Amino acid sequence: MCGKDREGNLYEVDNLSLLKNGKRFFPVMGEFHYSRYEPADWEEEILKMKAGGIRIVAAYVFWIHHEERKGEWDFTGCRDLRGFLDVCGKTGMQVWLRIGPWAHGECRNGGFPDWLVKECADRLRSNDPVYLQEVRRFYQKIGEQAAGRMSKDGGPIIGIQLENEYGHCGGGPSSVEECMEHMRTLKKMALDASLETPYYTSTGWGGGIVVDGETLPVLGGYVDAPWAEHVEEMPASTNFIFSSYKQDENIGSDLKSQDSMQMRLQQELQSFTFSIHKNPYLTAELGGGLQVTSHRRTFPYPEDIEAQALCMLGSGANLLGYYMYHGGINPEGKDTTLQESRATGYNNDLPVKSYDFQTCIRESGEVKESYGRLRRLHLFLEDFGEVLAGSDTFFPEKQPESPEDMHTLRTTARINQETGTGFLFINNHQRKRVMEEHVNAAVKLELPEGELLLDSLYIKSGACGIIPFALPCGNGFLEKTNAFLLCRLGSRYFFYMDGEPVYQWRGQEGEMVTLTSDQACRACRLGDTLYILEHADSCLIEKEGRVCLLSVHEEEKVLCYKSTGEPEVKVLRADPVKVPVEMKALEGSGREGEQKEYCEYQIQLGAVPVDNIHQLYLEADYAGDRAEVYLDGKLADDWFTTGEKWHIAMKRFGYPSQLVIRIYSSDCPIPNPYGNQVYYDLPVEKGCVLKGAKAVPEYSLNVL
Repeated sequence: MCGKDREGNLYEVDNLSLLKNGKRFFPVMGEFHYSRYEPADWEEEILKMKAGGIRIVAAYVFWIHHEERKGEWDFTGCRDLRGFLDVCGKTGMQVWLRIGPWAHGECRNGGFPDWLVKECADRLRSNDPVYLQEVRRFYQKIGEQAAGRMSKDGGPIIGIQLENEYGHCGGGPSSVEECMEHMRTLKKMALDASLETPYYTSTGWGGGIVVDGETLPVLGGYVDAPWAEHVEEMPASTNFIFSSYKQDENIGSDLKSQDSMQMRLQQELQSFTFSIHKNPYLTAELGGGLQVTSHRRTFPYPEDIEAQALCMLGSGANLLGYYMYHGGINPEGKDTTLQESRATGYNNDLPVKSYDFQTCIRESGEVKESYGRLRRLHLFLEDFGEVLAGSDTFFPEKQPESPEDMHTLRTTARINQETGTGFLFINNHQRKRVMEEHVNAAVKLELPEGELLLDSLYIKSGACGIIPFALPCGNGFLEKTNAFLLCRLGSRYFFYMDGEPVYQWRGQEGEMVTLTSDQACRACRLGDTLYILEHADSCLIEKEGRVCLLSVHEEEKVLCYKSTGEPEVKVLRADPVKVPVEMKALEGSGREGEQKEYCEYQIQLGAVPVDNIHQLYLEADYAGDRAEVYLDGKLADDWFTTGEKWHIAMKRFGYPSQLVIRIYSSDCPIPNPYGNQVYYDLPVEKGCVLKGAKAVPEYSLNVL
C-alpha cells in the first residue's frame, strides 16, 4: 500500500506508522461533512481546522445526499463534492474520502437512498449482483467528481475509507470469508472508478472487517454513548486508561445485530479480523464531541475530549482522527428529512437539521474549549510526531485497578530507541469523576542505561499532558523536567504547567518558555509566530498571507512569540455593534403555564450592519425539551436541549429581519421506549418558554 503524489513524494506504511519519503509522519485528521455546511463558508471553516492543527479532513460521501431519487444525481450547492475538494486543495488541506457505500454518520438509512433499501432489502452490503451494480454507479459518480483530485494528480485526496463498521454494525454475508471478499470487491470497484490513493482504510473495532494488505484498520472511541439504549449514566469508561490497541465496546452498540447469524459471526471474529503485528495503530473516530439523541443529552466536557485523545496517543496510536471535529446542519431532502430516526428502523431520534455534535467547531462555526485543548496535542505532534511515530510503548507495572480507581497515577511511556528520546504520558482525568491530586509525585523509568527518576511532579485533578525526557534542545540536552511539552519555535521550546517548573540539563541550557495551562489552551501557531489569545472562544486563521482574528469580544489582547526576543503584545479593538432584538409570544401556540405541546415566538431583528461584522449569532435562552427556528414557515434549524444556550448563525440564512422560534414543552418529549424519559448531563430548566434572545456580533480583525 503506497503511492506517489504529483511532486514525487512517496507515501508508504509499515507496521508502526505512515511514512513520507521514508520518514515517519504523524497526521492529525478531523471529520467535516461538506454536504452539511454552506459552500460559501467551506474555505473559512477549513482554515479554522488548519489553525486547530488538523492536516487531513475526513468526509463522508452520503449516497442519499447525492441520489435521493434514483437516477437524479445532485452535486450542486452544499453537495458539490468537486468544489469542496478544490477548496481543500486551495487551502493545502489533504482529504481522506469515506466513500461508503454505507456510511452511518447519523444519516437516514446510514446514507442509503430509500429506493436502494427498497430494491435490495436484505441483499444490501453483500456481493449480490443487483446491489453491486448500484454501488458501481455510485462509485463511478464519485470518481467523476474526484477526477484530477487524487494525490497522484496533484490533488488533496491521500486516502479512501471503504464501507463503515462492516461486520460490526450489520452486513449481509454469513461468513467471515464472504465479508472479506465483499471488502475486496469494494476496493476493486473503487480502483475501477479511478479512486486510486496511497492509503485505504476500513473500521476495525468490534469485529469490523479488515483485509490485511488491502486496507488499514482504523479504531475509535467516544467519551460517552448518546445512542445507548437506556437513560442512565454510563459506567466509568476504560477510554481514560492507557492500554494497548483500545477497543471502545460502546461504538455502534445500538446497531449491533443480535440474530443468530451475527452472533455466530462475532464469535468467529473474536476481537480483531486483522493482525495487530502487521498494521499500525491508527484512529479515525476519536469523539471530538457527542451528537445528542432525543433520549440521551450527553455533554462532552472539554477535559474528556483531551484526556481520551491523550490516552490513545500514549497507548501507541500513530494517527489521531476525530469524529466529528466540525459540526453541521443536514441538507434539505427532496422527499424526506435526512436524519437518523426511529421511523427508519434505527434506535435513535436525532434533530431533523442540527448535526452540531457539541464538537471543537460547532455547527455555528464557533470554536469551543475542546478546540484549544486538542490543539495543545496537535502542536506537540507537529514538532515531535516523527520521533513519536517511531517509538515503542511501555506500560507501568502498577496499573489502575479499574476506571473507578481515582488514586493510581495513570501513566505510560513512549521511547524512540534510535534517538533515545522519550515521552511520559500522564492522565489524571476520568469523565464525571474527581481524581486524586498528586503533589511532588515521581515516576521511575528503568532504561537500558540506568534508572531515570522523573520527580517533582504536580498533577492536578483533571490534568493530562506529555513530559519529555532525553530531549535534544538546541545545543543542549534536556534530561528531564516536570512540565508538559507544547511545541518549539526554532531553538526556543514551549512548556506549560501550573506550578514551579524544573528543567535539568546536560550541556548547554536551551531557551525555555513556560506558559500556564490556560495559556497553552489559547496558543495558536501560524507561520513563524506562536500567538496566545486572551479569550478561549476567539479564533485565528491565516488566509492568503494575512492573519485574522475572529472574536465576539470587542477587545482582544494577543501575545506574540517569535523564535527569539521578547514577546510582543497586540491589542485589537473592534467598533462595537448593537443589533436590537424584539420577541413576542404568538397567539394560539400556548404560553408559559399552559399544558400545550409547544409555544411560538416571533423574533424581530434590527438592521444588521453587515459591513462592520463578520457574523451574527442569535442566542436563544429557553426552557423546554427542544426548539426549532422557522423562516417563512419553513424549518431552518433545530436544537435538542442540552443545558447550553442555543447559538444560531444568522449569516447562513441571509440575516433575516424576522423569524419564528418554537419551543417544545419538557412535558412533551419525543416518545421513546424508556418511559419517555430523557437523560441529561448538564442541568436543564424544565418548562416551555423563551426566556430571552439577543444578538451576538462576531468581528474580524487583522493581526498581520
